[in-house]
Amino acid sequence: MKKSMTDYEIEMELDKAVEECQMGGVTPVNLSYWNSSPAYKIQMKKILKLDSGPDIFDYYYYFPEEVKDIIIQKLGFSAEDRKKAFFHALSQSTLSIVVTTALLLKLQVKMGIISPCYFSIPDCCDDLKVPCRLFDGFLSDINRLFDLDVLLQSDCNAFWFTSPVNSSSIYFTDQVKSGIQQLLNAGKIIILDESLCENGRELSRTFGVQENLIYIYSPHKALGIQGIKFSALVAHKKFYDTINSMIDSYGGSLSYSSQQGMFHFASKNFDECLSLYKKFWVHNLSVARNIVASYSFATILPETAGHYAMVFTDRRLKDTDFIGTMKHLMKETGYFIYPGSMHGFDSKKRFCFRINLLLETDILEQGLKVIFDYLKTT
Repeated sequence: MKKSMTDYEIEMELDKAVEECQMGGVTPVNLSYWNSSPAYKIQMKKILKLDSGPDIFDYYYYFPEEVKDIIIQKLGFSAEDRKKAFFHALSQSTLSIVVTTALLLKLQVKMGIISPCYFSIPDCCDDLKVPCRLFDGFLSDINRLFDLDVLLQSDCNAFWFTSPVNSSSIYFTDQVKSGIQQLLNAGKIIILDESLCENGRELSRTFGVQENLIYIYSPHKALGIQGIKFSALVAHKKFYDTINSMIDSYGGSLSYSSQQGMFHFASKNFDECLSLYKKFWVHNLSVARNIVASYSFATILPETAGHYAMVFTDRRLKDTDFIGTMKHLMKETGYFIYPGSMHGFDSKKRFCFRINLLLETDILEQGLKVIFDYLKTT
């Protein structure tokens, strides 16, 4: 059997196929794409209000004092938490991931990565030589399959969780939250990567600040607003000196756009944008669920709550077969998808794919029917 393709190889093959279709006058729609639709952007632009922002000439490394308390509170931390924690600002969550990984290297830990996770996390561990182990036994549904004993009995002394679950908008139930707290009680270091968390759903509201707990945030990512996003890295003050000494090397000064994002997050307009975002994805999720209900082999997990939804099927499709299928669908129907394997899911056992609920409703509806009708006969 031919070796499975890498994520990069899959993406490049599909990009070439898209270019070929464009040369023929048709631009296929990718239902799994990360960017939002023109319809969503138009609605968001109508209400989005940005301040002029701070001085464009100076270096900035920290949250502006005039909005710092508001940001901390909106991320779910109490006044008491602030006394115990270090809140550091970076221009994007990828830099927070790098800084956190570098911290783990200094702490000489072995990290357990709860899959699925953002792709840069294992890459950073490999590049920075942080020993790690991938825990992928909970892939199809962590809230029902989570097994704390598997983690406790491993040789890992740090664990990286992604909430919501990468590319599926699944938030943890009390069972998983209880397991995380038990890991903390056992002296394990826990990283909660909440970069794509919808504001108001942060795990900070459950765990607060604890000595071995590190949070990563980027609130604008959940709104599909990438141009002014910033990241907040939150850790106990005992890590202050180590993290602060690494910021110049791995984080650098804050970009002007990320500074704008901080002021915007602290404003009431962010809340207005969040309300529009929720209304948009909730409607499209309802449409998607109605379509899925007509196909017995497909499902969207009931606790899905965000603009990325993972559709699971009982079909199996190898990467090499998938490429040919998508090329065919592009040319014949104008729609295609990325396999769940590109987002950390094992599609060889149970084929799945992500849909973006910030697409136009009619495009999402038509595209899903095309994909399902094909899978129905496969």
